[in-house]
Parts: sequence; structure tokens; C-alpha cells
Amino acid sequence: MKKICSVLMAIVMLFTLVACGNNAANSGNSGGNGAAEGGTVKIGLVTAVTGSNSLVGEESTEGAQLAVDQINAAGGVNGQQLELVITDEVDNLEMSVLATQELLANDEISAVLGSLYSQYCIAAMPTVEEVGMPYLSMGGSVGVSEEQNPYTWQVRPLDSALGVILADFAVNTLGCSKPAIMHSTQSTFASEAEHLIAAFEENGVEITDENVFGFPEEESNYSPYISQIMSGDFDCVIALANQAPAAIICQQVQAAGLTSDMMPLIGSASFCSSVCITNAGSAADGWYSVSDWIPGGNNETGAAFEAAYVEAYPNRTSTDLASAVCYDGVYIIAEAMKIAGSTTDREAINEAMKEIDFEGCISHFSYYEDHSFANMMNVTQNVDGKVMAVDVVTYR
Repeated sequence: MKKICSVLMAIVMLFTLVACGNNAANSGNSGGNGAAEGGTVKIGLVTAVTGSNSLVGEESTEGAQLAVDQINAAGGVNGQQLELVITDEVDNLEMSVLATQELLANDEISAVLGSLYSQYCIAAMPTVEEVGMPYLSMGGSVGVSEEQNPYTWQVRPLDSALGVILADFAVNTLGCSKPAIMHSTQSTFASEAEHLIAAFEENGVEITDENVFGFPEEESNYSPYISQIMSGDFDCVIALANQAPAAIICQQVQAAGLTSDMMPLIGSASFCSSVCITNAGSAADGWYSVSDWIPGGNNETGAAFEAAYVEAYPNRTSTDLASAVCYDGVYIIAEAMKIAGSTTDREAINEAMKEIDFEGCISHFSYYEDHSFANMMNVTQNVDGKVMAVDVVTYR
């Protein structure tokens, strides 16, 4: 009996050693960086599946999934099919960081599309660097690039460019010389306001504390700020905020009797988003924006994306920033994998980001030392519930 047990133990140990050897071989095949070559290639997406930002999450998911479907239909990447793995950031920083860390801890994932909100991305970036995962921030804050994280890249134009373009348009096209600047004090929009103020001053417009109206991100009553602006000697209103607050600002500006006929109303990218226009209704009409994306795009790739998106999701009448940026993000990762010659070697994929050079739907993408790829933005105006192009600006 003892001899039989000894033989059985030996067999078990042999199979264990073989299995360990096979696992080690598979790990070596992928450099310890994601799924083994030959399987499905997994890309992570952090977005709001539930919570107050769930519409943004739906659009982000749809854009990313459309790119995955198109790439797979064309033969995949290096002969492998892509698969999207989604985690729910809900609507707050803590959940977003946890959702990102869940993806970063998954050995089968080769790269991650991060949150649309820069402050959420910045909070997750220490773990990104620790793990060594290629990570595309969907946020446009220059604060992301200032972290100088070697594994973090940005798809969208930086807010420093937004400030330059917005100030130039306000001063030289609309004739504004005394703007009232409303902005969320959340870090992303505080940064936008800082760059905007500097850009106004470069255009010869002095900005003092009297011009600036900061409000907390959780604010819902903007009437006191609007009243001060209407009683002051201002010749345009500029508002910087996220999508949901943007809609409320539009509604309360309209309720106060302030119209675009009285003075130009200009907002950040959120003010031409579908979230803002849907929730604000006619109150969003007349507002100008400087935005990464305009429905229909500003190039052939953007127009093709618009047509494919509306066909794939017939409940949508047009595209939005979230869908366009995530669509481009998947294509950037796929292109880096092709350049690297690997779908699993994270270091090689990350290094290949420096060779990105192709036409995306929001911009032409190429490598810049600040780890952002885009070089153009759109000036838009909301007219009868639709976003209309005013100008396209290539800023570098």
C-alpha cells in the first residue's frame, strides 16, 4: 500500500512539474506582459457603466467596441482578435482608481484606455508606472503630461491648446476685450482657466480677479455668478466645466435672461457634448465651444467613423467626443502592436507609441515628447440642437 501511495505521489509531482514548465514557457513567450501570443488580445477600458456619467460611459464603450469590431473584421492585429474588457468607474475618483487597478492587475490585458476625466487618470498613474502597462488617458489636461509617466499617453489635444485657441477666437473673431470666466475649481478646469488667462494676456487682454468666477465642482446653483456677470462690465461669458454642470449653466444663463444676442457665450468642450445639448435643450443654442471633436469629423476618417457609428448604433443620431476618442484610442493601441510586432509585450508596445503616425478621426496622430498625439481642435457653435463647425485649428 505504501509503495502504491509513493508511486501515485511521484506521478502527481511529475504532472505538477510539467504544468509549471508549460506555464513558465507561456510566460516567457509573452515576456510576462499580458496574454500569451496566439490567444485573444485583451484591451482594458475604464468608463462609467453606472452612475451619473453613464451616458458618457455608453458612448465610450460604443466607440471602443466599434473600433474593435472593425479591426477584427479586417483580420485583427498580427492575426489575433481583439477583446474589450470594461470596468466601472461609476462617477467618482475612488471608484475610477479601483476600476483602473483591476485592469492593471489582469495579466491577460496588454493595454488600457483610461478615464475621460483627467483627475481620475492622474490618481491612477502611479499604479500604471508600477505595473508597466501602456495606458492611454482619455483626459486632455496638461496635468497628465506634466507627471512625465513613461507608460501614459494622451489621445486628446491638451487643454493648454484649448486656452490658446479659445482666447484667440474670443479676441480676434468675436471682439471680446473683457471676458467673464466661470470655471470649476476641480483641477482639470483650474488648469484650463490658468492657460486661458495666460492666452488672453498674450492677446493683450488684461485679466484680474474681477474677471474670474471659480465654483466648486459639486455646485448646482450658478445664479449668483451669473447675476454678478450681468451687473458687471463684461462683453462675453466663458464657462469651463464638465458635461452635467455645463447643461445646468446653459439653463440658468437662459433663465437669467442672458442670451447670445447680448454677448458671446463660449464654453469648453463639454458645452457641445450630447450630454449638455440633450439635457439643456434650447438653452444650449448659441453657445460656442472649442472641442476635440465635432459630429461628422473634420477629415475623411472622422466622416467614415460617423457613418459607421450611426449604422452600428441606430439609437444614436450622431457621435460625441467620448465615442470618438475611445474609437481612436483602440486604433492607436492596435497600431502600436503592429509596429511592435507583438500583442503582448507591454514594453515593446509602449516603446512603439513613439512611432505612431496616422490619421485618426479627431486629428492626425504623431509622436510628441509630451506623450500626446493630437495636433488640432475645432471651434463650434450649437445651432438648433446641433453642433456646427466654425473653424478647424492646427496648433502644432
